[in-house]
Amino acid sequence: MKNNSVIKPTPPPKDFSSQLIGQSPVWKQVLSDIHKLAAAPYMATLLLTGETGTGKEVVARAVHEASDRKHKSFMAVNCAAIPADLLESVLFGYEKGAFTGALHRTPGRFMQADGGTLLLDEVGDMPLPLQAKILRVLQEKEVDIVGGREPYKIDVRIIAATHQNLQNLVIQKRFREDLFYRLNVYPIELPPLRERKEDVPRLFAFFAQQLHKKGFPELQLTEAARNQLEAYEWPGNVRELNNLVQRLAISQGCIGTGEDGDAFMAQSTKICCIAPEHLPSNYRGIPAVPSRRASDLTTDLPNGFCLDKVLNLSEIHYIKTAIRASGGNISQAARLLGIHRTTLNSKLVKYKITIQDPMLHPSF
Repeated sequence: MKNNSVIKPTPPPKDFSSQLIGQSPVWKQVLSDIHKLAAAPYMATLLLTGETGTGKEVVARAVHEASDRKHKSFMAVNCAAIPADLLESVLFGYEKGAFTGALHRTPGRFMQADGGTLLLDEVGDMPLPLQAKILRVLQEKEVDIVGGREPYKIDVRIIAATHQNLQNLVIQKRFREDLFYRLNVYPIELPPLRERKEDVPRLFAFFAQQLHKKGFPELQLTEAARNQLEAYEWPGNVRELNNLVQRLAISQGCIGTGEDGDAFMAQSTKICCIAPEHLPSNYRGIPAVPSRRASDLTTDLPNGFCLDKVLNLSEIHYIKTAIRASGGNISQAARLLGIHRTTLNSKLVKYKITIQDPMLHPSF
């Protein structure tokens, strides 16, 4: 029998974190870090890491809104989306005549964000020559405009974000070590959505409310649909969930066709209860494996079988394998295992595994 009881949305809190939806333990830790950073008496550089779609720009904006710079500009530059030969002029600006097509003086993002915050998104994709110039900006608090004669003094808080492991890029000589330490003053790792599945209904309700304000029907999850979404692994993280809500809002909003054949939208007062059958096929649960009789199961188990021991040995094996594969990098090993870094640290303590163990390093 289907459970179609409706999950009522919970309004987001009315503060700077109203965009940072979630009550899971790992997300509360992120919120705690942001509050600590906002209360810090100096302008610490922040490094946001995490998988694609975990909300790094949203967190960066929240940090800006929580700081004393909230009345100034927040600028974001995606270092991976701008060609390498243009990125310098985008960041630092250029004088008239600096190059072909430079018809007038144009300030760069650093100058536009003066007094505020600049997010360098996907900083791991920044070319090495430009990394040296960014390091100088962090050290000297000034930028050299392309084609300019004198440096321009700036007061900008830098937030860097990346889905890559910068420490591995340093080892591969693809990222400057000195720049890494300049950026890594206050690191925050954003957990993937699969590690905070209890936040899925809250995020769904938040995105649905945002669309409802724009005239879409009000979407409400049934308990059965909520269970399906919480069981999903979310490889695209929060961004994928947002896209799903938009898809459902559009599909549930078209209730018919007019005389001209065009679809028309439902009134914004309409409430749509989302059941499992409304979800795309890849979000629905996999059918359960047919059960076996207990008498059949016992014949497969050896004498003295202990499930906990077997599971512990298996977990230890995969943890050590991930540590070897990551070269001893805890964050990278956690990503390989599909768990949060803090979860991996607790397991290392539980099983008394030390990173310094020579057996965990392929060079030995």
